[in-house]
Amino acid sequence: MMWYEQLLEDNYALERVIGCGGAGIVLAARHRRLGQRVALKFLRPDRPRAPEVLERLVLEAQITARIKSAHVTRMLDIGRLPDGEPFLVMEYLEGCDLAALLKARGPLASSDAVAYLRQACAGLTASHAMGIIHRDLKPSNLFLSLAPNGSPLVKILDFGSAEESPRPGTVAGTHERARKPLDMGSPPFAAPEQLRAERPADPKSDIWALGAALFTLLAGRSPFARPYLSETYLAILSGRVPNLTAARPDIERSLAAVVERCLAADPEQRFASAAELSVALEPFVTQAPKAAVSRAAPARPARSKINVHRVAELAHR
Repeated sequence: MMWYEQLLEDNYALERVIGCGGAGIVLAARHRRLGQRVALKFLRPDRPRAPEVLERLVLEAQITARIKSAHVTRMLDIGRLPDGEPFLVMEYLEGCDLAALLKARGPLASSDAVAYLRQACAGLTASHAMGIIHRDLKPSNLFLSLAPNGSPLVKILDFGSAEESPRPGTVAGTHERARKPLDMGSPPFAAPEQLRAERPADPKSDIWALGAALFTLLAGRSPFARPYLSETYLAILSGRVPNLTAARPDIERSLAAVVERCLAADPEQRFASAAELSVALEPFVTQAPKAAVSRAAPARPARSKINVHRVAELAHR
């Protein structure tokens, strides 16, 4: 019996693949006894099972579960496959990530984009208060769903690249696993200091990434993405921030200045915290963002149509 058949038999009825990244794959499923829909994250069956990768998956669950915010996806449990390999059980979200929304609708209205980023700031404030640096913030890791009252609700996804800073009173070495960087996130949204690996990631690295995400939502393109990875690195490391108002002439210059400050090459020139950035963005929310998420974008990106049985094929390679 293959692993997915064992899950079907014991606990979960798998429905479809809803996301697939470099190391992980996320499936929608329904708990057989509770009737609750959840999202299950596994390591991709076609990737090597290095001990540090398995350990990192468990660490992702432990880190995410500690963050108490309506704007961070909820971690429900850590499950085990029949061979002992871990998988994550997370809340299931209806809606789409902001990268999918951008692809479906084009550049967002500035008031909507700013409102969504301010919600991400709230989630990031809670994360940073726990000493947790996300390190991979980008539009595809900001998920637009609906709150119970029908208003738009943005949640931060995927703490798989997160690092945890030691807190006062912590015994040296306790956080060694969390601080060890297995990757640097997504290069177009990685702060210069992440690319140089010159210092541990800190909250200001996440501030830089939020600025890059906001630029992308407003301009319809990443400020630093280039055809070749080396060119992307050089664009970020140059310290030159693209002109947002050139890409979107209707954007207020004062809003462009906020984005430019986020993207400052020198971390000391950026906003001191996500809370400070949120305050700076507040004047640019001129109206409540549109609540009809389901009408604003497809319920799921096209990749969600991958057949579950394709996962089984990958497992047997």
